[in-house]
Formats: sequence, C-alpha cells, structure tokens
Amino acid sequence: MFLASSTKPIDSNLSSLAEQIEQQNPGLSVLAARQFRFAIRQTPLEVAISEPREFNVLEEFILRAGVEFEPAPTLQELADLLGLDEIFVKTTAATLVSLESLEVAENGKIAIAPQGRDFFEKGAVSRSQIQSIYAISDPLNQTLTFKFDALAAESVNLPDLADLVSLEHKISDLANLSLAEIQPLIQDSGLGIHAPQNGKIVSACDVVGDDLDIWQTVSIFVLLDGIENKTTIQARQGKQILETASNFLNELESQQKLSLNELCKLTPDIAQQESETIPAPKNRKQASKKKSKETESGNK
Repeated sequence: MFLASSTKPIDSNLSSLAEQIEQQNPGLSVLAARQFRFAIRQTPLEVAISEPREFNVLEEFILRAGVEFEPAPTLQELADLLGLDEIFVKTTAATLVSLESLEVAENGKIAIAPQGRDFFEKGAVSRSQIQSIYAISDPLNQTLTFKFDALAAESVNLPDLADLVSLEHKISDLANLSLAEIQPLIQDSGLGIHAPQNGKIVSACDVVGDDLDIWQTVSIFVLLDGIENKTTIQARQGKQILETASNFLNELESQQKLSLNELCKLTPDIAQQESETIPAPKNRKQASKKKSKETESGNK
C-alpha cells in the first residue's frame, strides 16, 4: 500500500489527477504535486503577406505592350488601340505601378519595371496585404509560436515558478530576428500565411507594440518509479505532459540546481517511506527466488 495522499504534499485540486496517474501506472507513486504560475510573453506584430494572382486581360496587355512595343506607347495610344476610354487604362496602369510592375512617365509613356518583366514571364502578379498576428514566447516549453488572436490576460494567484527556476525565453528579442529566421517559425505555427509552395510569402515583419506577460498555470508532479526506485519530475498542463519542461526540470534537479523540498515541499523521509511501501515487482521477485534456488542447489 502506498502512503495516503493526505500524508503527501499534494495540492487538493490535483489529488484526483494524482490518483488517476497511479491507477493507470501501477509502478508509479505520486510523491508530491503542486501548481505554479509562469509568464509567457506576447508580442504584437504586423506582417506583409505577398501572394500571386493572375493578370486580368487589360493588365496583361499593358505589360505586353511595355515589353514588346518599340517605341513604348503612351496610355492614350493604348486606349485608342483598344477602343477604350483612357480612364480605364490609367486606372489599370496605376494598379500595376502600385505593384512595382510598371513605370509611367509624365507624358503617359509606359515602361516595364524589372519586377514587372519577371511577373509578366510568370503570368501572375504578386499582391500584398497586411495582417496582425501575435508572437507567443514560452520560456518553460522553450517554444516561439504565432497566433492570429491575442491571448487574454488573467490574474493567477499561485506561486511563481520563476522564483525557484530561472526561465529564459528562447528568443530574447524578436526585433533582432531576420525575416529569414521568422518565416519558418510562422510557417510551423500553421497560420497558412507563409506557404512558399503556394507562392504565399511573408515579405516583411514588424513589432508594433510592447511585450505583454500572460500568466499560465503548470502542475508539477514528483513521481516515484517502483521498478527503477527513482524519482522524476513531470510537468503538466491539464492532462497533457510537457516533455520539454519535464526534461528541463529533471536536468536542474540532477545538477542540484533545484530542490524537491523547495519545489514541492517533498522531504527525504516521505520519499523513503513511500519507497518502503512499494511491493517488489513480480519479475524482481521471480529473479530473487531463482537466485535462491540456484544458491541452495550449489550448496548441496
């Protein structure tokens, strides 16, 4: 029989989960469980997203004229050639100018821009839009992710894990990252705004506001493995096990940079008492019996 939960330092709101862990893992005993808060960092960003679209008929004709006509025509000459009111040609040309595909002189003469020649050869123009997103830096799980919506800031009345553990952000300052470094991080976040295979590219990224700390809750469990007879630290959010955070805390404890007593009020005598109550695993008992028989046989 394991020690009763009431004799172990387990937060009351974690006792049912502690019991569930023990039921699902017969070789494990929960020695301690405690909840903490820790701060993740939210940074507001604006990104420019470029994606291709096909030219309409008039855009393609104007660009073709800029590439193939010699000398280059004016907008009025193009309008006369097409039998259109010049205002339609001017409006379309202004769109191409805004896309840095066309240049128009004061006399209305057109010239293809270097980027416009590239677009013309591809048969598509790159259009750009601005999107607001948020970077979320998690120092405990060592992640940097991006979201469309801001996280809500809430008050969490729990001990701060940072008082016991040094938590450092994976990226100290987003403004110092190059666009090439940010692009794959945005792509991995699954927002769909950077998909080079589809021609969709984040072409610019700017920090547009101050960082904001958002409190998160983490549950820390200290587990005793009855088979290996060793303790491990396990970090969870809800029922989800945080592997990176768990490995980080275990590494600190192995280096004696983290005290289980300070972390979860776990004293050595509690761990010792629990260890003594754990029945030896069957394979260990069988191995012990086999060894005894071999000893007896050798003594005959």
